[in-house]
Amino acid sequence: MSKLKAVSLLWCLLAGAAAGWLALRLFEALGRLSPVLDYSALYSLGAVCAVVLFLGIRVKLSTLGKGHFEPIAAARTLVLAQASAYAGAAIAGWHLPALLILWTAAGFSPTVTRALVLLGAGLVMVAVGYIVQHLCKLPPEDTDDSTSSVVTE
Repeated sequence: MSKLKAVSLLWCLLAGAAAGWLALRLFEALGRLSPVLDYSALYSLGAVCAVVLFLGIRVKLSTLGKGHFEPIAAARTLVLAQASAYAGAAIAGWHLPALLILWTAAGFSPTVTRALVLLGAGLVMVAVGYIVQHLCKLPPEDTDDSTSSVVTE
């Protein structure tokens, strides 16, 4: 499996920003409220981060010999960590246009504050994805048949 690449995450952030900008303009034209998630979304984002981090720690403890975790489960944990990093980049990108446009138009408001908090939560998801990716790196096996690990560099 390949590692997370900053360029890919940046493209995901930019795609989220483009979608957020289009949605913001559309909602603005229709006279609706801006499409910023509510604070209740933080519960879901926090739960995802906690589960991913918990599973990553279990994989790391297994590689240190302090527990048992199946290699396929470690690979699944890695995929979950990478998916959460991409989701965090998209969420951060979605809220970036709302933060910039609304802040320059009206200064700090409750919507701008929510956009700022959720942008930060998206970046935390990206950080957790990177951390868990490094926790899921398995040591190479001693057998002659296979020398691959979950994450290759």
